Amino acid sequence: MSWRLDPKACALLVIDMQERLAPVMTHSATVVKRVADAVKVARLFGVPVFHTEQAPDKLGPTVAPIREALGADAPPARLLLEFSKAGCFAPGELPPTLIVVGIETHVCIRQTVFDLRERGHHVRLLADAVSSRSESDHRLALHELREIAGARVTTLEAISWEMLGRAEGGSFKSLLAILK
Repeated sequence: MSWRLDPKACALLVIDMQERLAPVMTHSATVVKRVADAVKVARLFGVPVFHTEQAPDKLGPTVAPIREALGADAPPARLLLEFSKAGCFAPGELPPTLIVVGIETHVCIRQTVFDLRERGHHVRLLADAVSSRSESDHRLALHELREIAGARVTTLEAISWEMLGRAEGGSFKSLLAILK
């Protein structure tokens, strides 16, 4: 088995990046930008993007920068009241590897990753594109997800260059523009 990320065998899962929830996260502006950039990178490499919303009537829709990155042709958000978003997807609907971003690290992200791992998925968790209201909750959840669930914790830039593989061509220049 290769540890390399194959854009043809993965998807991006954006969890609950909603208008009333995102602003209260630590490093909110950075996380919103990184998640929007993750969507752009996924689109650049033809990686499918799925996104969820928790109680949108109370927490609002997905934040504007991410909605814009998703584009008008994005599939609608998956709605589920459970904290784990794994139940939004039928068995076999998701590819073997998932790149997970969103909020909150210690609640929905943590429970979703646990369930995805139990289903046999490989998970890449982007530490710079997840957050919680509390920095200590965020840090502890990252540790648990790495050590207990076996998620590979990395960053948007690391997986972006890994998917590109070569420092040349039009994709290289497009990726530079996204990550700057």
